[in-house]
Amino acid sequence: MGKISLFFVDDDAVYAHRLAAYLRTSEFAGRIQLKLYTDLSLLLRALDKEAKTEGILLFSESFYPELAQRTMRLSKVVLSQTIANSSRAEEKLPFLFRYQPLQQLFSHLLALYAVKQESSGFFLGRKTQVISVYASSGGSGKSIAAVYLAKQLAFRGKRVFYLSLENVSPASRWLSGETGQLSRLMYYLKQAPKSLGPKLQLLKSHDARFRIDYLTPDEQAGEMQQMQPEHVQKLVEAISELDAYDVLILDLASSLHPRIVTALELSHEVIWLVQDDWNDRFKTQALSQEVNLPGNVRYVMSKHRGGPAQEVEAYLPYIPEWRALASPEQLWSSDIYVQQIDEIAAKLDGLADRQIKAGKEALP
Repeated sequence: MGKISLFFVDDDAVYAHRLAAYLRTSEFAGRIQLKLYTDLSLLLRALDKEAKTEGILLFSESFYPELAQRTMRLSKVVLSQTIANSSRAEEKLPFLFRYQPLQQLFSHLLALYAVKQESSGFFLGRKTQVISVYASSGGSGKSIAAVYLAKQLAFRGKRVFYLSLENVSPASRWLSGETGQLSRLMYYLKQAPKSLGPKLQLLKSHDARFRIDYLTPDEQAGEMQQMQPEHVQKLVEAISELDAYDVLILDLASSLHPRIVTALELSHEVIWLVQDDWNDRFKTQALSQEVNLPGNVRYVMSKHRGGPAQEVEAYLPYIPEWRALASPEQLWSSDIYVQQIDEIAAKLDGLADRQIKAGKEALP
């Protein structure tokens, strides 16, 4: 599918050119063709010439009298200085708040357009790589590893979505942005799956520091327990069909709940954290036989203290400072942990030459 035509007219030239400059270098550059105007008369001439063009007309509320009632095929959205974002494209004229991060503004804009077109996503065709991070036992540092991996892949230029399927996610306290949005999305998973794609655009959160989009549960353990395999499949498919992400990182609970088994089976690769402990080794071997795992499972030793251990794909070091955290920022200051995670990210990114051992062969 080609780019969406976006006609944008604004009486604030500084803001208009800032928006255009952002778009040229953003993740939306491949999806939107911007036609910028600061003179209403020039816009009206262009609209007369392109009367059959489909796309979006975004205009500041100062031009409301001239454009609100004008007949056209473009979907109209008003840029307001005071009105909060609209959530429904079926409103006569939806509004977007001018003074919000431009990444959020464009996400909302595309979501409104998708609802208007009764579409479940944009620009289909790209295959999103689904990578699960899993452990057979709690306390393995799995969620820290999953967020680190998402961050490092994003820093390597990948477009990354992080999704936690834990009962309660500690990442909700680590990431910046609005957390707990997954619970709001559950309604559409169950009751209105056809609108899932556009609602994802509206409800996803963004962490600007780590350059990732994400969804996490937040103190809704009972609701997550009710999440069924078909809900997981629909959600993974909807994220992939947005065609906005190269990688989807699934942070999974340490259980064999049906939603977790389904997530493992939908994954292209699994990062399975193991601990240098006989009990954990036994559980890992037992659980790996219960699940139809993908062909490539990478066993990674977590909390490694430097001694001899079983053969694994990689090691993640034990960080003593993490035993008594005073703030989430302490988690992101370990250079040695970054280095080890980045080596895993390099292999996933196809940048390493080492032959990867597949499946259960990596665990003796």
